[in-house]
Amino acid sequence: MKIGILCLLSAITLHAPAYAQLPVAAEKHHRVLLQNDYIRILDGHIPARDTTPVHLHAANSVVVFLSLSTFAIQKPGEPPVVTHVRPGDLKYAGYGDKPVNHIVWNESRNVFHFYVVELVKTHAAGAPCPISPQPGLMLQWKQPSVEAYYLEPPAGGSCRLPATSCARLLIGLSGTTTASTPARTEIRQPEGYVYFPPGTRIDIRGDHSRCILLEIR
Repeated sequence: MKIGILCLLSAITLHAPAYAQLPVAAEKHHRVLLQNDYIRILDGHIPARDTTPVHLHAANSVVVFLSLSTFAIQKPGEPPVVTHVRPGDLKYAGYGDKPVNHIVWNESRNVFHFYVVELVKTHAAGAPCPISPQPGLMLQWKQPSVEAYYLEPPAGGSCRLPATSCARLLIGLSGTTTASTPARTEIRQPEGYVYFPPGTRIDIRGDHSRCILLEIR
């Protein structure tokens, strides 16, 4: 019954005039954490059984899920799509190539937490920045302007990333991760993040830690 009522309400909302739709950064469940020439990070929190208003995504994005959740997305004129996610699941969303209006509701009993990492188009995508294979670094997928890796630094060792023309974003999933550069040291707890501009050499350590690494051109 709950889902049926939500579907009815969302169908009404999705047929509202286009001028009533919100850009995602203005939608109250999404908060801007960081914005620069490469990325904008939106921190998404949707409480249990809550529903967002209709909002617009218009930038190609990487969505990183940080909670064990069941949620639904509905686009105008389409049935809702229910999805189950775990912390660390991630996907590429081509919203910049095809902007999307939708609502999202949380079917879980806990807060649905996620990051939307928008790939900002204020610079031209550069050449690929390949990373040499090393223990604990696992490529997940490649897109024209971003590559996604899972990173689990080896116990007692480190993952060393050379300076390249790519920007990098490190997102913690579990454990404590230490990321050192010639200029500073960052310690990341689960669900924390750190941005590295192009030209940064990074040494990443962490016993029993797990992260997501995005290489952004």
